[in-house]
Amino acid sequence: MKNRIVAIVITSTFLSVSSSALSNTYIGAKAGKSWLNQTCLSISNCNDEDKAFGMIIGYDVWETLSIEVGYDELGKLSTSDLPQQRMVAYTVAPKLNLAISDLFFLYTKLGVGIVHYGKEDDYSYLGAAGLEVLSNDNISVRIEYQHLSHINHDAFVPSGNSLTLGLVYNFGGKHEASQYISVQHKPSKTIDKASEPIIPTRRIITKETFKTYSLNANNFKSDSAILTEEIKHSLVEISNILNSYKQAKVRLVGHTDSTGSQRYNQLISEQRADSVANELIALGVDVNQILIIGSGENNPVATNATQIGRSSNRRVEVTILEFDYQTKN
Repeated sequence: MKNRIVAIVITSTFLSVSSSALSNTYIGAKAGKSWLNQTCLSISNCNDEDKAFGMIIGYDVWETLSIEVGYDELGKLSTSDLPQQRMVAYTVAPKLNLAISDLFFLYTKLGVGIVHYGKEDDYSYLGAAGLEVLSNDNISVRIEYQHLSHINHDAFVPSGNSLTLGLVYNFGGKHEASQYISVQHKPSKTIDKASEPIIPTRRIITKETFKTYSLNANNFKSDSAILTEEIKHSLVEISNILNSYKQAKVRLVGHTDSTGSQRYNQLISEQRADSVANELIALGVDVNQILIIGSGENNPVATNATQIGRSSNRRVEVTILEFDYQTKN
């Protein structure tokens, strides 16, 4: 009796955990230094520098565009014409994001604000630029320069500046994704009967795989090839099949989204496929049973224009190739 096991395809894909508005919302706090431009004469006694702190709340419209509302305490500042007074700014601005890797983002903001200085309020123009670094899926660190121009006052028209270090919490996660693993099973059984002159015999061909199931978990740590515990557990069944049938081979194909350079994406796709291979080897699979391919960003399964699409494209496809085995009846 000869049995044929058909290919089992396990596709690990990143999917967005939530499509609700909260998943695109983030909050943050920052602290640093503030100063005014051209408000102190060399012969005057004034203080145009102080400590600054602030808060932000934002919403990710797309991966490249956010809307932020800010509150800035720019300290107590004095000029050649005015005594020390508190300066506060309330701002709103679109934030343009440029990813230079999975972890590093450059951004700029252009907007408007209301500045309260002493007893007077005035409208101002806001400009800001900074670098944002993801420390994990939900938390990022920012360093930002901010400029508030044309702060009109009865005595002068200064510009306000700040340089701050901030911490941001994203409720949905910048690169939050889940792993989908599917083992497809289409059982069928065909019995062919053949007769011999003396002793009738029966030849049975059976196609066997496993039932379909899915696991949802984080696959790789952000911007790395390090496997999470969830994916390690899911590889146990794959290793059991390969260890039971030494003639079987598994193909591992790593994929990325289009964020970052093609060279970097090719490298990270190969590293992620290597990580899966190393885990299978640790589970007893022979290295000669494993085929490794890095596809980089070349074969997306969704658009790279959205966060959800990019999450779906960051994946490793695991395929046990078709093989034969023979048993005695």
